[in-house]
Amino acid sequence: MTSGSVLVNDTVRIKVKFVDIDPTTGDQIAVSPTSVKVTITKSNNTSLITNVSATSISASEYYYDFTPTIADTYKITFVGVLSNGTSITVNQQLYVSTSADEYSPKITLKADEIVIFAADFDPLYINPEQIKLYFPEASLLEIGELIHYHSLEVFKVYGFNESSPVSAVNYISLEYIEAAVCCDLSRTSSYGFGDDVSVQLGDLTVTARNSPRNIINRANAVTWCQIASALRKEMVAAKAGAKGMQPRGFPINSLDSDKRISGDKSLRDMPLPRRGLRSYD
Repeated sequence: MTSGSVLVNDTVRIKVKFVDIDPTTGDQIAVSPTSVKVTITKSNNTSLITNVSATSISASEYYYDFTPTIADTYKITFVGVLSNGTSITVNQQLYVSTSADEYSPKITLKADEIVIFAADFDPLYINPEQIKLYFPEASLLEIGELIHYHSLEVFKVYGFNESSPVSAVNYISLEYIEAAVCCDLSRTSSYGFGDDVSVQLGDLTVTARNSPRNIINRANAVTWCQIASALRKEMVAAKAGAKGMQPRGFPINSLDSDKRISGDKSLRDMPLPRRGLRSYD
């Protein structure tokens, strides 16, 4: 029988495995106790079995066969003694029922709780809590997905690989990701960023309008989307850099012209063609 559905007079095999934590790596490692004792008590702390030896399956695994005769909640305690004198204690709960009485865990939540699971977002170049300050009603999951989307965009623009550190991302790219995420969130949650704002004090009226512009930069951008557009232009321009230029059409003297026409290959070793002074120089 398994511990999931145990009835009175059923024999259940209770297994235990002794493990410890490696202080160097933090991983679990199996340990081999020299002896293992079992103690079984009822819910009223009455002992049914005390310090009975368990049966070994392997060096670190043991079991004990138990046949309950009364429906109740039983506590099973395994104590493994190591060679250095220390011990490891493992506690288990066993619920034994009848056709009329059913015993099950009594721990329940006081209120409904919604648990949201998400995939591993990688890369994630900025902290979602940073965007939460601008849009407090947005969930961290929604913010994280948007940051991941725009982080992938930066990842592809710069041609990063899997081993590229986060420190390789420059300041403009981080600012672009932040502005782009806020641009996406502002479409569903607006706090006046980029909207037409009008303030009136007596006869004085000041109006800030979100008017479209042909050329957007950080100096005249007024919305998250405009800021993101300006930063993306800077990011792409910084990545592309200046185009390579090859000089051509240099003036040459008659001797060089003759060599070029005749196909003289000695000009390949000349860094630049020679130029003589002319009357208008």
